Amino acid sequence: MSNMKYDTMELAERYDRISDSQFERGSRLLEMMGVKKGNVVLDVGCGTGRLAIHASGVVGASGRIFGLDPSMYRVRVAKDKLKGLTNDNVSLSQGRAEDLGLFQDGVFDHVYYSSVFHWVEDKSTALKEAYRVLKPGGKIGMTTGDRNNQAGLRALTDKVIARPPYKGHVRAEDDASKRVTRGELEGLLSAARFSDVRVTVQEKKRYYSSPNEAFEFSEASSFGNSLMHIPEGLRAQAMKDIAVELEKMRTAAGIELSSTGMFVIAVKHSSTNNGSFQ
Repeated sequence: MSNMKYDTMELAERYDRISDSQFERGSRLLEMMGVKKGNVVLDVGCGTGRLAIHASGVVGASGRIFGLDPSMYRVRVAKDKLKGLTNDNVSLSQGRAEDLGLFQDGVFDHVYYSSVFHWVEDKSTALKEAYRVLKPGGKIGMTTGDRNNQAGLRALTDKVIARPPYKGHVRAEDDASKRVTRGELEGLLSAARFSDVRVTVQEKKRYYSSPNEAFEFSEASSFGNSLMHIPEGLRAQAMKDIAVELEKMRTAAGIELSSTGMFVIAVKHSSTNNGSFQ
């Protein structure tokens, strides 16, 4: 998954405090997937565990939630929360979407990536791994953005770096966020043998009191990577120019940014035998 070297405990704790929008989308995704009592579920990119812990209540004592995240800081925050739970049906580990070797074939009813899939570097391998660990009839779900329909701070940043002095000096491949288009995502799911792909698009507005608040949200959500694709010598000026664009979006309620996200669900249809946990 994406570069974790800029993540810190401070960013992880901040993300846990301010990630309401990601949590809300993730909760809706669980409902759309039909997660229910008794299910065994894998949360890929579980972060600080807010959604995994919510899901543990949905599946109940007869179900189990497993979470993986590449950031040791976010896993540490998540594990600290488990100490206060009455149920012991949540297990969390440090790990990557591209390597689900901790798990046998065909053990999960659901695998989901909540606000995560755009951070996955090798998407083909990740989806093949998800397919492998899902039971026949199991579902994969994700909330993610569409590269062809950028919004919010991401769109404003792209607007700024497309003009001088940034134009020609920012390489797209250096961006830690690896977003794909809706068509590309559908193709990736098909190539991984998923079927019945369903995509729902939702737009939501978010308000910030200042450009700095927007930057802090972005930094915490991106493991400190949000502007690292901009050369260091241009980064400070870029933040000033982006702040100017943000102020143009100010309303009586604050700086208004739209967030357009895809809810994606697909199914594994296979005659493969189920596995089990040891």
